Amino acid sequence: MNTAGTSVLSAVGAAAVVLAAGWLRSRRLRGRVSSLESQLGAARAESEAAKRLAGAGRVAAGLAHEVGNPLCAITNYAHSLEDKVAPELRPSMQSLQREVSRIQRMMDGLIDYARPREAGTLGADVNAALRDTLRFLGEQGVLRRISIDERLDTAALPVKGTALELEQAFANLLLNAVDAMPAGGQLALWTRRLPRTTLVDGSLRRAGDDPAPVPFRRDERLERWLASHEMAQVVKIVVADSGHGVEQGHEERIFEPFVTTKAAEHGTGLGLAIVRGIVNTIGGIVWVQRSREGGAAFHIVLPVHASDERLPR
Repeated sequence: MNTAGTSVLSAVGAAAVVLAAGWLRSRRLRGRVSSLESQLGAARAESEAAKRLAGAGRVAAGLAHEVGNPLCAITNYAHSLEDKVAPELRPSMQSLQREVSRIQRMMDGLIDYARPREAGTLGADVNAALRDTLRFLGEQGVLRRISIDERLDTAALPVKGTALELEQAFANLLLNAVDAMPAGGQLALWTRRLPRTTLVDGSLRRAGDDPAPVPFRRDERLERWLASHEMAQVVKIVVADSGHGVEQGHEERIFEPFVTTKAAEHGTGLGLAIVRGIVNTIGGIVWVQRSREGGAAFHIVLPVHASDERLPR
């Protein structure tokens, strides 16, 4: 082949290399743009949710003032009349008191859900808050028919927020689990301090899970959350029960306010909305899936408090 032919082939080869490099770069950029668009869409959805929440907060504040006083008066009148009415009317009076109490719980729950939150900066320990929640619910007799499998990490689990916020979130999760097991059942509580990498490689399992390899299921919401947080370590919490579980397709809806599968006397549909609100404030993420126990497993991931970020132990 003459010199001119060789030069042409060299030029073609160089052009092919440049085009291939450009194609790969273009592909990476398209992937990056797609990821950014997904994050932007999630951010817009969160912004809209925040606006709705602010509106709900204003409505809740007004309702609390306008409805609270009449409710209190109705309760007092019902108590004063209970011993004065005919015996056959007393069940009706008791029903009246229960319904008033239910309205009050709904009002309190709405205010809790809509109240603007700012996470505390001192931090609180997850295990301490969980144990305190178990203690006061146990003292109230709420857990008397529940068998608890408690597997808490021996390491400190400091996260942003306050003990009161954590206890409120845990109390709502535990009460939700108890309501799902009216005849009693099993409750599993699990906490761990982990490198963030264990959340994305599919290797994390609870003790007793089937050791056989299973296909790793990507969770795009969790991946977006990890992409927006640069912490090296996280705290993972699992609250799992043997109750009736969550209907397939409703895994996100149950965190919306006033969405509930419980009977009216057992819930207002605000407990899980409050849980997500607290977790979001602390900078974490919460989701639900089917539990090994047969019911629902609520998973919470929170960043380790910045002042205590250390290497894995």
